[in-house]
Amino acid sequence: MPKRAQTHKTVSRHGWLSYTPPPFRQAVLDRCKLETFSGGATIFSVGDPPGGMYGLAAGSFAISIAPGERGPYVAHFAWPGTWFGEAAALTEQPRKISLAVSRDSEVLHLPLPAIREIVAADPGAWRFFGLAAVAHNDVAVGIADDLLIRDHVKRSVAVLLRLGGCRYRTLEDARPIEVDVSQEDFAAMTNTARTTAGSVLRKLEADGGVEVSYRRVRILAPDSLRAMLEP
Repeated sequence: MPKRAQTHKTVSRHGWLSYTPPPFRQAVLDRCKLETFSGGATIFSVGDPPGGMYGLAAGSFAISIAPGERGPYVAHFAWPGTWFGEAAALTEQPRKISLAVSRDSEVLHLPLPAIREIVAADPGAWRFFGLAAVAHNDVAVGIADDLLIRDHVKRSVAVLLRLGGCRYRTLEDARPIEVDVSQEDFAAMTNTARTTAGSVLRKLEADGGVEVSYRRVRILAPDSLRAMLEP
């Protein structure tokens, strides 16, 4: 299957576009440009002018935030099928997050003029673009809920599962899930000291739930990790 067709298939089966009507989905895909980024590349940064949307077809997004006095710092990773950039497109205000790739990635870019073109042809299409914002709000609520877990081990497990895209269910292919997170970033995400974060990861590794390497954690047993969160 040609690369462009494969990317279209991926984002049509997973994430935002999979929840939209086929005519709208096709209108988006027809206007997308396929771009490739090397690991560590920045797509846009906090404060950048408004622009279009970016959908991940292969690889991993790293999302950084800087809402207050601190930051920017990595707060979340996202997997194929995830799109970002709708907030700036909806409001035409500067970017509120930074978007990078944590490994070599293939990304579909829907430019801002293309979004305007879709909406000009069908004003009701704004509702479908809004679905992406709703999905991100759901993730943000889940993040807040997990960070309220008092036990630091359970809180760390919940965060790790979220970063792997398997917080509430195991992915269909059941392969080990590689999260491109350093221990320093993981400590910040779990609101723990770096030594504490490292200790938790070593314990999970000893129990067979994960495998830890340089700037990467491989989730081996998501179901077992999720069972640790049960009351």
